[in-house]
This record gives sequence, C-alpha cells and structure tokens, in this order.
Amino acid sequence: MDIIHAVNETVLPRLAAATLQRRLEVMPAVVVTGARQTGKSTLVRDLIPGPRRYFSLGDIDVLDLARRDPEALLGGDEPVILDDVQRVPSLLVAVKRAIDRRRRSGHFLLTGSANLLLMHRVSESLVGRASYLSLWPMTRREQLRLGVGGIWEQLLDTRDEQWPHLLAAQS
Repeated sequence: MDIIHAVNETVLPRLAAATLQRRLEVMPAVVVTGARQTGKSTLVRDLIPGPRRYFSLGDIDVLDLARRDPEALLGGDEPVILDDVQRVPSLLVAVKRAIDRRRRSGHFLLTGSANLLLMHRVSESLVGRASYLSLWPMTRREQLRLGVGGIWEQLLDTRDEQWPHLLAAQS
C-alpha cells in the first residue's frame, strides 16, 4: 500500500503497512511507535480509506481538549487516530475505558514516541487491548520504490506465522 510522501509528493510504499492493516482487523487499538521522522503520522493518516477522525496532539487546541475532555475526542462511532499520544499520557486511560465499554476492531490508531511505554507518566499500557508496532526508518529498497525489503523484510515482518520459522532458524 502506498503510504509515505517524498519531498516531491511522490508516494512511497511502506513495508509496515500490511502488518498494520492486519493488526487493525483484529485489535481494538494499534499503537505505532518509532523514532522521530520515521513516517508514523503519514502512515496512519494515509493508511485507512474512509471515515476516520484525525487528532494531532501537536496542535495546541487538540492538546488542550485532550487534557480537559478526552471523551470529546474519543466519543462517537467513527474510528479515531490520535497522533503523538505521548504528549497526554493520561489519554490512554480514556482509550482503555472506551475500549472496555465497546470493543471494536481497529477503532483506535495511535502514534507515539519510541519510548512511549517507558515514560514515567504512562500508567496505562493497554495490555490486551492494543497491539504495538515499531516503525523503523525507511529501508533503501523502500526509498527506491521496490516494494520489498530484502533481508530487512524478514527481520521486520511481525506476522505470527513467521515467528516459529525465525526462532527455529536461530536454534
């Protein structure tokens, strides 16, 4: 799936897109973590076609609303993207409550810094409610629009059926 926009507005495919899509089909929340400038925001904004409300916690008005009234961001039937969720760690408690009230696959798509779960202020990890996906910088093959990652594709592939094969190879 085409996800990342280059400087000249050409769309570049990301290897993580298919994995992210599969996880959204199963889990109520998917959290995409990674270093700065790896394409997390672009990936989640452009991945899912159709209606999805997008809120960037980098926007001061959205940040204020998230702190004052998280239910206003999370309410409703339309799926939600919360970008830079590490800015308001208490928002994860509201996400947990919303999932517990009504569990729907793929309803919450969150992005956060690489160390989101290590932050002292994060008391809620969404265990059992969210799948965590690490987004790495683009591989050279992704930049060349080859659509494959070579050896990196095997190392970064997080499909469940791949793990027994990879673990057996290490033994």
